[in-house]
Amino acid sequence: MQRYSIVFLDMDQTLFDFHAAEHLALQQVLQRFNIDVTDENERLYKASNQAMWRQFDQGLITQQQVGVGRFAGLLAALHMDEALAAAMNDDYELTLGLYGILLPGAEELCRRLSEKCSLYILTNGMSRSQRGRLSRSDIQPYIRRMFVSQEMGCQKPMKEYFRQVFDTLELTEEQRKQVIMVGDSLTSDIQGGINAGLDTIWYHPKGNEPPKEQRPTWEAKSLEQIGNIILGEE
Repeated sequence: MQRYSIVFLDMDQTLFDFHAAEHLALQQVLQRFNIDVTDENERLYKASNQAMWRQFDQGLITQQQVGVGRFAGLLAALHMDEALAAAMNDDYELTLGLYGILLPGAEELCRRLSEKCSLYILTNGMSRSQRGRLSRSDIQPYIRRMFVSQEMGCQKPMKEYFRQVFDTLELTEEQRKQVIMVGDSLTSDIQGGINAGLDTIWYHPKGNEPPKEQRPTWEAKSLEQIGNIILGEE
């Protein structure tokens, strides 16, 4: 028996291969700004990027500060002019939006679920890159709407983020019982779902154990298993 009829889907590393898109986009940006394309420089960028997103998840900085700050951190490590950071970030967001690379099985999952469920993407990513990637992917026809934190002024796991989603979709209390939040991040997707009073599916293909403070309703090690849980086939 089908368990849920409305599915909130995280985007990166749940449906989309962000790491592949990030690698391709970053290579092009580094080349255009005359920075050596090396494993070490990519590592420096990723370290800066992850540090900025951690601060964003904690509500300490804005997404605009994430974008510029991650490249400022890279430029500082390379002893280059940090004034280039804004231009690099602008170029990166546009370039990243060109790569709608899906994880294996994502298109099949969305096609399968869309026959019986309403699908929505909830993402904390940057608007230009996220909307560009969705528009260039095979799952766009299955997604009814995408909610991007940069456009909403708040982010997962904040209750305000989910309140805005509920209000926009005009979901009644009864309809919210049919909603499931699916994602790979315990801190934004699963905690966000918990904060909003939703059932959750933690997608973790590596089979890690969740901490006691963030217990998902369900766990899935494959995209196929996510579909089985939602449709009541597991």
